Amino acid sequence: MSLFDIAVGKENSFGNLEKSKLYDFSVGTLINSSKKLPIEKSKVENIFLTLKIFSDQQYDIDQNIYLAEGNVKAIVNGGVLRSDFLKYEKSTGILSAQGNIRFNKGRQYLRGKEFQFNLLNKEGFIKDAFGILDIKNVLDDLRIHSNSGEFLEKNRSINKLNLDGENAYDDGIEFVFGNIKLPQNKITRSNKSKGSINSWRFKSDLINIQQNGWKSNKINFTNDPFDPHQITFEGIDVIAEEDDDELVITSSQTNLIFEGRTKIFLGKRIFGAKNKKRNKFDLILDAKDRDGLVLIRRSNTTRINKNLKLNLQPQFLINRAILGKTNSYKNKKNNDRKSIHFSDLLGMNLKLNANYNDWIFDSENDLSTLNTNRIFSGLRHTSSFRKYFKMPVLDDINFNIFTNYRSRAWNGTIGETEIKNAYGGYIEKSHNFKAGEVINNLNIRLGTAKYEAEKLENSDMVNLWRASIFSSLDSEYQIWKGNKNNLDQKKEMPLSPVLINPELVFRTNINAAYFKYEDDSDQGFIKFSFGPEIRLGELQNNFLDYTKLSVMPGVKIKSGNSPFKFDNAIDLKTLNFSLMQQIYGPIIFDIFSNLNIDNNSEKYGEYYDTKLGILWQKRAYEFGIYYLPDTYGGGLYFRINGFDFDNSVKAAF
Repeated sequence: MSLFDIAVGKENSFGNLEKSKLYDFSVGTLINSSKKLPIEKSKVENIFLTLKIFSDQQYDIDQNIYLAEGNVKAIVNGGVLRSDFLKYEKSTGILSAQGNIRFNKGRQYLRGKEFQFNLLNKEGFIKDAFGILDIKNVLDDLRIHSNSGEFLEKNRSINKLNLDGENAYDDGIEFVFGNIKLPQNKITRSNKSKGSINSWRFKSDLINIQQNGWKSNKINFTNDPFDPHQITFEGIDVIAEEDDDELVITSSQTNLIFEGRTKIFLGKRIFGAKNKKRNKFDLILDAKDRDGLVLIRRSNTTRINKNLKLNLQPQFLINRAILGKTNSYKNKKNNDRKSIHFSDLLGMNLKLNANYNDWIFDSENDLSTLNTNRIFSGLRHTSSFRKYFKMPVLDDINFNIFTNYRSRAWNGTIGETEIKNAYGGYIEKSHNFKAGEVINNLNIRLGTAKYEAEKLENSDMVNLWRASIFSSLDSEYQIWKGNKNNLDQKKEMPLSPVLINPELVFRTNINAAYFKYEDDSDQGFIKFSFGPEIRLGELQNNFLDYTKLSVMPGVKIKSGNSPFKFDNAIDLKTLNFSLMQQIYGPIIFDIFSNLNIDNNSEKYGEYYDTKLGILWQKRAYEFGIYYLPDTYGGGLYFRINGFDFDNSVKAAF
């Protein structure tokens, strides 16, 4: 890369030197005296190179070849190169080093057995290399600046890695297949996946450095800060180059290796460029609207102008093509509602984003068919026009105008229902605060909208205005927590990306709402839910070393009924529970459900909103399969965790 960019100018003069101890050799500018180089290489560049060399023994042979031996330390514009032996030839500009080679600059670190680089041609190689790559900072760390003195002064503060001795869960990559909403990691209580991983350890037998980047026939990357590493990306024919001020690493063939044994072929892959050059094709599962498996083609967001962005996602409906019919449209006559044309095999997802003077417009239009005769039966649309305002007392509030067409709604044991269309607006205020030792989250929403949706009693449609006010208060009080002093912050956690602290908390939730409808009917309710959540174990042992149990009974008091099915208050007495239990090693069961415990309800004893999952939980990655009994749906996900490496991480693996 651009680490050894050099100014070509007048040569500093040095006298013949004898052997000396701890000699300081310093070069400000260098000259290209090789006649083999083209004329263009001899032009002066506006880049300044500072090269200082310290060692036990040094030799200067005819003011051309400079040798350094024993505890060699070379400083190249703030980067530090250490080795047992170093040679620099002024006439050719070749700098070479051998024996226990170490190089670090900023947050980059490299080790190797042999290194050679031509400072004038900007080409060289590193043998038996391994190191740490910080993609976010690599170009700034390794770029030579025109004002090197100023750069060196600024770089001193970043020349050392994080000294707190912790490897923090920082980012990640995730993949989802099926009709599930990607769950948060309930162990870390967060999902920090950003679509990219910044910090990598790497190793390669040979890395060839070129003027515009570097390449290697084979290189291994791991996101895991500890050994034995749990996951590795093996790249074949790897090329790294700068693209729009980002480091882009392209592997023509990539293998994903788990635990050093299981190998999965991934094909061509791109590392380092977030949301760029990603895989164009993917598979999703949509049984309700698209009859099953769908092939989608991803595309980069198109910026029409500085205020307008557009994203198109063409789709091919695989299952519908195989079956030769569809079961997704019910508003046609029985004799033709299942028949299809070629246009029924194609779908589209269109997203539009616009902003102007702090106003933000988002629109998503999902088409499960391009058949013009079914276009409105296959369209689901949602859009919002919003802005944050400053108001007295309330401070920041969110003002939102929205429209929906054929949106899905879920209402307890009633199940899924459909809102044919809706439009309206609301203002919303969220506020997090702490009262003593109690952590609270308050949300208030006030709005009005017109809905065309299913009636409460049947599937007929009713079209009415509704005014509403809704509020919720979630609170958490920590009753007990394990002693953090007993946890070693540098300890390797094979089954979790974070250290787990046992605890017991008490949670409460209060929901209250009042709805007034155009037909003079109204509905009001208040719901209280409360209960403990206990977390035991640290997920360090292989058998039953992690349990997370939450039980929250709830009571709802209501008056009146809604004319709509989607917002009628039902399930007046409920029991919400969730359980995560390690069985053995990385195998964890995850169960979440609600139970109607109202003796006076027709739905007494029925479960709803149930999710059943089995997880394979590791420090560097996790894999999960979920089943949704209510909709007979499900899916799986795969997440790779990224870490913010510190100076305690070993580069070799």
